[in-house]
Amino acid sequence: MHFNFRPKVLISTTLIAAVLFGGLIYIEDKAVNSVPKQKILVATKDIDQGSKLKESDFVSVDYNLVNVNNNDIKNVSDLRDKYVVEDIYKGEALNKQRIADKNDNSKIFLKKNEKEISIPVSKVNNDAFAGTLRKGDVIDITHTVSQSDNSDNNTEFDMKKAEVIGAVDSQGKFLGSNDKNVLASSIMVRGSQDDFIKISKDLSNGYFSIAKSSLK
Repeated sequence: MHFNFRPKVLISTTLIAAVLFGGLIYIEDKAVNSVPKQKILVATKDIDQGSKLKESDFVSVDYNLVNVNNNDIKNVSDLRDKYVVEDIYKGEALNKQRIADKNDNSKIFLKKNEKEISIPVSKVNNDAFAGTLRKGDVIDITHTVSQSDNSDNNTEFDMKKAEVIGAVDSQGKFLGSNDKNVLASSIMVRGSQDDFIKISKDLSNGYFSIAKSSLK
């Protein structure tokens, strides 16, 4: 008598495969869920530099702990009265290095479409005066190009009533109003993209002169 075991073998093999597959899925799911999580704050929309953070700007999201660093912000209380110092895009984690209190003199605060323009004091002909400038000063900046044919030098305004937004020493430390005995090695002013391009170009030729603006 001939017995056909093939259907039984096929069914058994299928059942074993299903059990093994289910077991693998279970193990993988357990492994994923066993990874420690940490809630961090993530932007719900694009946030422009200079904006004060609002509660609607962020949401708390679970991240794998291995992907969280010390600068990521975990607590809403850390964002109270804080401003964005550089653009943050939707979905990005909020980071301590990209927000600050308005009283933090070590941070540069710019509004939307504004640029930070840095001028080395060594490029200024009245460098002793320029080195005393501090955040909040308002200045006029001219640029002079020496003519190779001994004709009159060409001087023109690069910026009028430019606001100084920071000054740093040779070590890169931000200088405040109390640092009276230290000369800045660079000053930073706020300006437009056109201002940034013009001054960046002028840095390669000639020299700058700086004077306090009258504000009138």
